[in-house]
Amino acid sequence: MENQKYCPPPGFSLPPPTNLGPLPQISDFEATLRSYLWFNKTTVAIKASVGGNFVYQYAHHAGREGTGNLYDTKIRIASVTKVFTVLAVLLSRDQIGWEDPITKFVPGLKAKPYAEVTIGALAGQTSGLGRFGYVGDLALIPGFSPAQIGLPNVTHKLPGCDVYPGGRVGSRSEVLDMFNDAAYLPTSLNSGPLYSNIAFNLLGMALEHVHSKCFEQVIQDLIFDPIGMKNSSFATPTKAEGILPQPGERWFAAPFANFNPSGGIWSTPNDMLSFLEALQSHKLLSAAQTRKWLQPSSLLPSLYQLVGAPWEIFRPTDIDVTVPRPIDLYTKAGGVAGYSCYAVLVPEYNITLTIHAAGDEATRAVQDLLPLVAKPLIAHADGEVRAQAGRKYAGTYISRNGEKRMTLVVDDGPGLRVESPVMNGVAILPTLARMQGLDTEGASARLYPANVGSESSEKESWTMMLDRVKEGPARGFAEQECGSWNWGDAARYAGHPLDRVVFHVREGRASGLEMVAWGTASDDILHKV
Repeated sequence: MENQKYCPPPGFSLPPPTNLGPLPQISDFEATLRSYLWFNKTTVAIKASVGGNFVYQYAHHAGREGTGNLYDTKIRIASVTKVFTVLAVLLSRDQIGWEDPITKFVPGLKAKPYAEVTIGALAGQTSGLGRFGYVGDLALIPGFSPAQIGLPNVTHKLPGCDVYPGGRVGSRSEVLDMFNDAAYLPTSLNSGPLYSNIAFNLLGMALEHVHSKCFEQVIQDLIFDPIGMKNSSFATPTKAEGILPQPGERWFAAPFANFNPSGGIWSTPNDMLSFLEALQSHKLLSAAQTRKWLQPSSLLPSLYQLVGAPWEIFRPTDIDVTVPRPIDLYTKAGGVAGYSCYAVLVPEYNITLTIHAAGDEATRAVQDLLPLVAKPLIAHADGEVRAQAGRKYAGTYISRNGEKRMTLVVDDGPGLRVESPVMNGVAILPTLARMQGLDTEGASARLYPANVGSESSEKESWTMMLDRVKEGPARGFAEQECGSWNWGDAARYAGHPLDRVVFHVREGRASGLEMVAWGTASDDILHKV
């Protein structure tokens, strides 16, 4: 990546912003939207917050009746429902283990082909199951002519259920017959990801099994009610509640029935923002559990995309931030005929973003809107992060006896730049560099936050890491020279890590710091001057 000189460790460069103000008007936003062919016939609603503080909203009404306040209007979120299904599984961890085989919870599945298909593989799209099962089989689509693409006449009779939303709902035995049919058995388990809707149908069945209630009620009890999502449901809304197709439009507004765990939820932008804020603030899962959930589970050919459970993780590098680097966006997209949605978390900036659209080109609309909104939103948050870090941490810190001192600066690099650290009269950076096999001349270091969100309000732990400034080919094959995750906690003294720095915080500002390996007594604290 051009101009990326530093090799920061994994994690945040600086703490997320607090009390971020509204996003300024996005330059030429309305004019840009009007340039898209979908604009005049697509209803869209966008909401975003940072740290739970509302920062942006935009709504465009495409002239349909009964849509009123778009932020409180139900729009089908389609496959974003998968986030709710996986969250319900995680909230049921006492009954459903991530490595448990699905056969433990869905009696009737063939033992041999499903014995190693785990809950985690289903959630992470590596179960080897296909996309739809019976749904969408061309042989059952009304009016489809196989001859038009050279297909032979049907020789394999399908039951005719669950072929499309609104069709006849398959019975439990018919659903199991599909999963046990040789044509639909999982293949290449735990290899590369293959997007599967029916995998989440199985997760829904597992939830029903352990909770002894229907899937829809499980979601109501575990998620909707605790968060207060009063305008979210699986039932098709009325015209007064939601955006519905007009005569002649073939939108998927009918109940999804057996496919509810995969894509059946209707929700409003306000409800969805509340949901994402609840995830970001750890209302339902702890911080550690949430971080684990966000970890990717599979790689993709693209350097900028990863797959999670069920996250679609983007790592764009073209966002206008002070330190050029990949920014991790944990997203889930949903789209069916007539409806589309994006749910987005950006933990580094505590950003939550939801984008809803209704119209024949709804999916195209949310795909276009994601970068148009996310890029300026992240840039806005990044600028405030650096300004807040400067106010809170930057300055010179000196011990009472004057034998220890350090200056911290917010510059155009990652973290906080460490200038001239002296401990007990000794300039420590050259020696630390020598210990790590680095050049001592011009040795420099930076501080990076550790355990963001886990520290107390009065003390914050940070990591001091020596700079290994590299550019271009000097980074080596596959950027071997930037293995920063392997550089932390490089040495300890009397049990204390040499790279650990603890800030003492008073009334939201750093008042002092400890270099813990150099002493933690009151006389060893460096006070900000």
